[in-house]
Amino acid sequence: MGRAEAEKRRAAVARLEQLRADGDLSAAHVRLVADGLGVSARTVWRWLAGGGDDPAERQVRPRYALTEADREAYAFYRGNVSAVHRARAAVLDGTGTTAGAPVPGFLAEGWKGARAVDRRTLARAFEAEMTPAEREAWKTGEAGRRAKSVYLRRPEEIRGRVWEMDHKQLPVLVSRPKGKPVCPWMTTIVDDGTRALVGWALAVTPHTGTVLTAMRMALLHDPEVSPFGAVPAKVRIDRGLEFAAGPVRDVLAALAVVPHRLPAYQPHRKGKVERVNLTIEQTLISHLPGFTGGPRDAAGRLYGPVDDSPAALRIAEHTGIGPMRIDDFVKRLADWVAWYNTERPHRALHGLTPLAAWEEDEAPLARIPADKLRHLLLASTERIIGKDGIRFQGLDYVAPEIQGRGGQSVEVRYMPHDDRTVEVYLAGRHLCTATPTGQLTAEQTEAFRQQQREEAERLGRERRRASRRARRELAPMTGTSPATESRLVPAKTGRSASRQALDAALRARASTSLLGIKPITKNEES
Repeated sequence: MGRAEAEKRRAAVARLEQLRADGDLSAAHVRLVADGLGVSARTVWRWLAGGGDDPAERQVRPRYALTEADREAYAFYRGNVSAVHRARAAVLDGTGTTAGAPVPGFLAEGWKGARAVDRRTLARAFEAEMTPAEREAWKTGEAGRRAKSVYLRRPEEIRGRVWEMDHKQLPVLVSRPKGKPVCPWMTTIVDDGTRALVGWALAVTPHTGTVLTAMRMALLHDPEVSPFGAVPAKVRIDRGLEFAAGPVRDVLAALAVVPHRLPAYQPHRKGKVERVNLTIEQTLISHLPGFTGGPRDAAGRLYGPVDDSPAALRIAEHTGIGPMRIDDFVKRLADWVAWYNTERPHRALHGLTPLAAWEEDEAPLARIPADKLRHLLLASTERIIGKDGIRFQGLDYVAPEIQGRGGQSVEVRYMPHDDRTVEVYLAGRHLCTATPTGQLTAEQTEAFRQQQREEAERLGRERRRASRRARRELAPMTGTSPATESRLVPAKTGRSASRQALDAALRARASTSLLGIKPITKNEES
């Protein structure tokens, strides 16, 4: 029995003896003490009679203390206490061999002269002297150690002040328009104060544009996309290269947001976004066809309609029959995000949803208009303006400003999964905001046609002006009168000069004089 129990029983016996000395001891007192100590009333009466059964009077048997060799053996045999006991017994017996293999020399040297103990005693010693985290570290590795570790909880933040950002490859197969099915990557931004998923983006592979897209959603206050949106004071990120890219650093610096880069392989330092990622997997992805973490048959194939074997993926690439399309998955994910933010109560928020916690918090928010963030937070690609506009992601985008620019290469900046508009840049300068042809309003359609008419009229005027200029230049060369050029005509001819005198002057200064050839006169000829 442990020392703490012995102390409790010693105190109980002392109290009962005091009651007996005062003449107040009763059977009810004995039963009460017996119930509290988990023993029978007869045992308590025996203690009072001085029968020698009081554990407080007995010597506590010393436990076996682990040696350094025992600890090294625990690590060597990966936490297997039975293997440690067999090896220890083999060394003490002099055989030096266990399970058909010799015991390592450093263990045999460490166990020389040790006393023999049974397996149960050895197991109790490991349990008493090693923490659960230490034991799990040798059994299952770092994941086991973290599962048994205790972490500090950060103080609660107010809304919109701190972000946590993360990349995660989702364990679900989706099919692309071209190529074999893949597991997509998701960039997630969680508000520390309210656990709200304020920004997200999906891509086949993580890249800087994905990060900027998620940041744009988290920064902008657009009720059609997200009810949240604010500029934080700090953002926690891991060592992912996409987070360290120049455009991301430039955005954070421009908005005076302090990036806090966490040490590698310490996901608990951004536990809120990690918890959201796990919730996505548990409540959404695990129910979808193509969930790669689902149960498998004896051959290793996933149960259900989707098989992730290489042969099945090659067949799905050519037939299109297999995992769900990536655009369908994006819609499912968007619906899930709306449900998580607005309907799912959160235990850490005292039963509130993230949106309710956001609205209940009255802390002021730092917000920036969308037009001031346009140049910072969009993914980009190159496109050539065609006859129907700018072809991008299966849609034709048009704007009055692209009139007359067919065949010109432009930069398109966009937010993935939001096809309402794209921003068009020419030579690094913003040209226009383009809208899909099928989503133009009546006013936008009229503005486009008006620009088309004005462009045609402008070019017509330019052509007519150029034609008049050309006629003025070519008229002296095509007329019947001699061409007059200022350097061939005498500087002063007088208004009253006759036409014959003018012709004579021109003949005297014929074009041969321009080449340095002097005309031959009649006198010279003779």
